[in-house]
Amino acid sequence: MSAGDLGVVLKTTPLRESDLVVTLYTESLGRISAVARGARRSQRRFAGTLSLLVLGRYQLGRPPRGDMWGLEGGEIVREWTQLASDVVGVAHASYVVELVGSLLPPESPDPIVLELVVAMWDSLVEGGPSPAALRSFELALLDLAGHRPALDTCAACGGAVLDGGAVFDPTRGGAICRSCAAISRSPGVRPLEPSTIGYLAAIAAHDNPGEARVLDTDPRFANADRAAGRDALVTMVSLLVGRPLRSLEYIAKLGAAARRHDS
Repeated sequence: MSAGDLGVVLKTTPLRESDLVVTLYTESLGRISAVARGARRSQRRFAGTLSLLVLGRYQLGRPPRGDMWGLEGGEIVREWTQLASDVVGVAHASYVVELVGSLLPPESPDPIVLELVVAMWDSLVEGGPSPAALRSFELALLDLAGHRPALDTCAACGGAVLDGGAVFDPTRGGAICRSCAAISRSPGVRPLEPSTIGYLAAIAAHDNPGEARVLDTDPRFANADRAAGRDALVTMVSLLVGRPLRSLEYIAKLGAAARRHDS
């Protein structure tokens, strides 16, 4: 059994009457699934570490046979549970862990992932939900997964000129110049204005999601650029995952409800 591995819970699934299958992302193991025996009946051994918005240290053991880890206990290292009353904030936090669980391969650890999750949750606590912070997290995770979209050059020909007539094609790797756009015909293809490219490039220039939030109010970019940038990255993420992300759908519903309320 390990002395304790730093990580976050991505998902829990009931197993039999009293157990849970816990999907974790840990510093040294990456994304794994572990059985927490008796976790549904008693939380004492896990001390609140099986919840969203908790960075914990988890005691894990692997049996000689089988591919499922055993989760023996945990302790809280940090928590952001003060966000629990913020519906939109919780939705953003849920999207973060769902994206980690969906985009990254199992048992391929990268300590940067936990740093990004912590930075994103810190940003939510310090400044509230931020579309630019989410875009920053998406770009960083796409990069770690080996799918960072091309933004400053054409993903097809490598040309540096992405002026009028460019499109974003997630199946071809991102921005596509006007000359190469003729064969971009998949359902996810969308027009890509130079100002939208500038918005996404500005986000990519920030290493920390919390730092990118300044772009939410940057006068260089219009709301149309922010919406187009969101749609491009969300389409790419959805195609790579191959299924709808529940937290992303919930964020969209919350946004639509807020717009109806303001109108």
